[in-house]
Amino acid sequence: MAQKGPRKGLKRTKAPKLWKIARKEKKWTINPVCGPHNKEALPLAFILRDFLRYAHTLREVKYILNERKVLVNGAVRTDYRFPVGLMDVVEIPSTKQYFRILPNRKGQLTLHPIPPEEARIRPLKIMEKHLVHSGAFQLRFHDGSTLQVSPVNRGKKGAGGKGNGPETGGKKEEKASQFKRLGTVLYNVTSADIMDYFSFEKNNYAMITRGRNVSRAGTITSIKEDMVEIEAGEKVRTLKENVFVIGKQESIISLPGD
Repeated sequence: MAQKGPRKGLKRTKAPKLWKIARKEKKWTINPVCGPHNKEALPLAFILRDFLRYAHTLREVKYILNERKVLVNGAVRTDYRFPVGLMDVVEIPSTKQYFRILPNRKGQLTLHPIPPEEARIRPLKIMEKHLVHSGAFQLRFHDGSTLQVSPVNRGKKGAGGKGNGPETGGKKEEKASQFKRLGTVLYNVTSADIMDYFSFEKNNYAMITRGRNVSRAGTITSIKEDMVEIEAGEKVRTLKENVFVIGKQESIISLPGD
């Protein structure tokens, strides 16, 4: 008996909790294709049809995408099932609208409007760091994309990655030893440069992306084993894995409520 491939359909009741959708209106929903973020992402069709209301039907969504009017992280996307996740930037040049994907207080992914100059930067959280051939290091980020940096990086080619990940290193010198797990690389999607790096350490600014205090942001005041304490109006505690560093003294991206 032949093996079955992955199912194309997805029941709304089985959709990830971070999807902000009506689960009882219809039986089926859109299943994202394989790509960045794995299952922790929204299909691009949701953004155009359900969030922005640019389309009423999936057919209209496909028409808009085929016109090449939608960019994700600086690249044109035409697949309505393309996965869009945390910290991704959705750009619609014809309407001069720019959005970053951020979690709300319920942990659901939502669109946050951003200024045009911010659409070119992406914070990328380092999940793994490996030594590869020729003494270079490979960084794997929260969206599954990868980037290769040499011991002193001067624009070496990256390893690529899934979907729309980085492809090249920065033009300025960056010591690979400074990049640590759970730190954040500030990446320019237009010039393919590493603009800055924020380490996972005390006094840096961070956002909580999971757990009871999801979407809250503030200064890291304490790091003890697996727990982190953040001053976000009041002191809150969460696991290290739930924290996304987004700046030093303050956030380098605009946040809801700014």
